[in-house]
Amino acid sequence: MRARWPRVLAVCAAPLVVAGTLSAAAVGRTGAAEHGTVAARAASPAGTAAAGHTAAAGPFATLLFSRTEMTAADNCVPDNTGIATLDKVAPFLHSLGMAGTGTLITGKTGQTTRHCSHRNESLNASWTDATNLADTFGWSFVSHTATYPKNWSRLTPAQLRAETCGSADTIASHGLPGAHGLIAYPGAAGLPRQVQADYSAKCFAWGRRYVKTGTTLQSAGTTSPYWQHTEAVSGGACNVPAASCYATPRGFRYSTPDQIIAHVAALRPGQWFTLQAFVLVTGTNPPYTTNRTRWDCTSPNPQLHWSNDSERYCYSDWQKIVRAIAARPDITVTDPLTVGVAFGRPSTYPDSRTRS
Repeated sequence: MRARWPRVLAVCAAPLVVAGTLSAAAVGRTGAAEHGTVAARAASPAGTAAAGHTAAAGPFATLLFSRTEMTAADNCVPDNTGIATLDKVAPFLHSLGMAGTGTLITGKTGQTTRHCSHRNESLNASWTDATNLADTFGWSFVSHTATYPKNWSRLTPAQLRAETCGSADTIASHGLPGAHGLIAYPGAAGLPRQVQADYSAKCFAWGRRYVKTGTTLQSAGTTSPYWQHTEAVSGGACNVPAASCYATPRGFRYSTPDQIIAHVAALRPGQWFTLQAFVLVTGTNPPYTTNRTRWDCTSPNPQLHWSNDSERYCYSDWQKIVRAIAARPDITVTDPLTVGVAFGRPSTYPDSRTRS
């Protein structure tokens, strides 16, 4: 079952309420509502709740795109050479009946200007880009915080509120669906557990946490402070010890598609798999001037694929993983807020109720 339905406006809809795990029928009725917008992509999970019992929802999958990086850059100058831009990725997913979920650093997102990030080697989506992905291809968007703070302990309560719930409000104010579904904390800053408990859990269904399997259990929806598990595809040295690419520096190993497909194959009802990508690449890197990323995706053997940047991954390998998800018709590909509703964890707080 593929969840990629058009968005519709809610008319006098009731506010979301955090409650126990919803039944399959209730999920189908409720959907994901926020700031007058209903993300009607929520499909009824498999199974029906018996009297006094809750059916296992799902299985679900989310295809997450960190910072919604549209393309690569060389010292902030766009360079699409060897890049599977999101303008190319989105139609591919659409052809399979799927849609992605992007994260946005709201305070750095321009209306039409793409924010330069990742050592001046990536260009993140503008609000116009995000709107196009949402309206044309059914994408949803979640928070990557407001300013990408590196030290949470130095922030005042007002600043913490702005980084978390305020960021979700900003996404919703641009008419984008899914804003209160998840907050993706900057990986290098570590997990701010107290921030998650005191702020984010009150306005997001989930807080992102990296876990190798990328699988979140339905019970997480009733387990404070409501972490979800994300697996990121990783570039790195290749996986053939005799090859020269095995010694590629930076100290990490390339994720083979078969490793990740094994996690997809193991997915069962009551589980949610989240796969995160950054910039997807093809062929070999161009002769950049200042951009230090290098890769080689040319071999027919994924074991020989490599990148010296964990945030560059071969598009062909990512497509193989996505096709494995598509081969499982029981998996619903959707956004974190929809899964939150299904797992009894819709986000709600006084400022984010649906307006009638």
